[in-house]
Formats: sequence, C-alpha cells, structure tokens
Amino acid sequence: MKRNRRRIVSAMLCILLVLSNIVYVSADVSNDLGTIVDGSKLTNDKFSESVESTLVRGNILNQGVARITDNENGSVNIYGAVLGSVTCDKLTLSLTLQRYSNGYWYNIETYSDSASNTSSMSRSYNVSVASGYYYRVKAACVAKKGSTTESKTPTTDGIWIG
Repeated sequence: MKRNRRRIVSAMLCILLVLSNIVYVSADVSNDLGTIVDGSKLTNDKFSESVESTLVRGNILNQGVARITDNENGSVNIYGAVLGSVTCDKLTLSLTLQRYSNGYWYNIETYSDSASNTSSMSRSYNVSVASGYYYRVKAACVAKKGSTTESKTPTTDGIWIG
C-alpha cells in the first residue's frame, strides 16, 4: 500500500514538474491594438468596411466598397463593390488582401474582375489565412464611360485573426 502511494505521489510530482516548465505562448493582440499603420487602425473587430463615396453631380463612379470579415475557421471573406451613378462601359474591381507584420502591410493575394455595360458589380472571396496576424483589404474600384475614367481606393482597418 505504501509502495503504491509513493508511486502515485512520485508520478504526480513528475507531472507537476513537467507542467511548471511549460511556457504558454500566444500571439498578443494588445501590443499593436489601436495603432494606425498606413491609414488603417489595427482592431480586434470581426469585420471592417470602408466605403468611399462621391456625391458630386456629373460623376460616373458613385461608390467604392471594401470589406473583410473573419470567418472564424482559419479564413477571411474579402468583398468589394463598384457602384456607378450611370451605366458604364466597364467597371473594374481589384481586391488585395494584405497582412500586417513588423510595422508594414504586405500583399498576400490580389483578385481582379470586371464587368461591361452595367452600373454596379461586386465580388466576394473566401481566403485561407495564417492566424496570429492582422489582415486588411485594399480595393481599386474603377469606372469607365467613353473617355472618362474615375477611381476610388477604399481600404479597411486591420482585423486580428487569432
């Protein structure tokens, strides 16, 4: 009986010794949280959206939209839209997913598409990402009608993917 008790106590002490040497490491969102880098605030939000509008008469491009959403499964949804105030010859949308690291935004992937003879277009993509970083979307929204070309470049804030 004493022998079993000693073995149990020894095993528990070994387990405690091992557990006391384990260092818990996690990416800390709070170090950069709230910092503004290249116009984007680093947030702990689940999504971020940027809308650039023109309400001046005579323009062909009314709005450019960029949005990023944490899908909470190791991926983000990036979305963009080009909204013309008239039917345009061509609308072009380019969405660039960027990751923040060491004080800079780095391009991860760019998705581009266009549509003809329309006043609006939108696109959405689900993209797998590495956890432990901030991500944002930078959009290039372009409308062309005849010899007139107008553009908007909405950029979201950075969202933490943990």
